[in-house]
Amino acid sequence: MKKLITLCILFFLLSACSNKPTIHIDFNQETNFQIFRSFQFYPQVNNSVDANPIMISRIQSAVETALTSKGLTKNTFADLNSADLTIYVNFSQKEIDNNSSLSIGLGTSKLGSNSRGSVAVSTNLPINSKEDIMTEIVINISNAKKAIWYGSDSYVASGNLSSKDIDNAVTNTVNSLLEKFPPQAAVNDEK
Repeated sequence: MKKLITLCILFFLLSACSNKPTIHIDFNQETNFQIFRSFQFYPQVNNSVDANPIMISRIQSAVETALTSKGLTKNTFADLNSADLTIYVNFSQKEIDNNSSLSIGLGTSKLGSNSRGSVAVSTNLPINSKEDIMTEIVINISNAKKAIWYGSDSYVASGNLSSKDIDNAVTNTVNSLLEKFPPQAAVNDEK
């Protein structure tokens, strides 16, 4: 019985690890990304009740760090032509059920002349009953009103993360999105 419970727990842990968010990136293949030297953030105007300017600031800070480490210079937004690249960031959050549970079934049976009937008992034991929050980060990059790069990725975390943990999650997500920016496909196609 202990082996069965151990195997169930091991299976649950392995299946939980395999549910990893994916990165979605798309870009204009005709764009020569090597010519861009500066970037700016499009002013965020969101009058939604759910707007969170602190989260937008976190994302912009992570994008700024990633792009300046690649040699790009940040400009202050004056108009769409005041930098080579104009960046718009956004995010969405939704609660997702944490279906972490363990089912244990017990049963006995008797069959035929031995008066075998069956009785079974099943119960679900919640491992973590709190709902998790999935945060999707979206980065759009344009050059003079022309969309040239899009990326989105998400992370799932418990709803009670500290500010430092949120900073780390945002930074890791943005870094994974911009890891291969600028894209090399357009440059390699020209050779």
